[in-house]
Amino acid sequence: MAFCKKAGQKIKQVLKQFDSFIALHAEEALRVTKIIKSALESPLADLLEAIIPGDADTIFKNKVLQALETGIDTLNIVNTCSKEPNLEAKLICFVAALKNVTPELQDAVLQKLQSILLRELDGNTKKQNVYDLFSQAKYSESK
Repeated sequence: MAFCKKAGQKIKQVLKQFDSFIALHAEEALRVTKIIKSALESPLADLLEAIIPGDADTIFKNKVLQALETGIDTLNIVNTCSKEPNLEAKLICFVAALKNVTPELQDAVLQKLQSILLRELDGNTKKQNVYDLFSQAKYSESK
């Protein structure tokens, strides 16, 4: 029972770190990964334009693009993707690499990308496992 009590306290401690700012960014991170997942099933002509519509706020747009580039480089699913000359080429490489793995691995990689995007959008103020937890919660909530 002591284990359960400690685990419960730990969960409460993590949930206290949740705030509306993270909630907003968790939604955005989930939206981006859903667009990438849809590209796995039916390629989009301009994936970056689908992720960041032209009418998006410039500062936020740049933040999302930087977070996406960081996520792709961090996950490094294929070494050659990080060597691509720009984000669009990296994204195309990333999607192509995801197409070659099992659906279960695709989901796992996209879940981790969502978590990295959330961390970057939040300014990396918390531990990665906190972002993992909130990303998973937002993903589960969306189903």
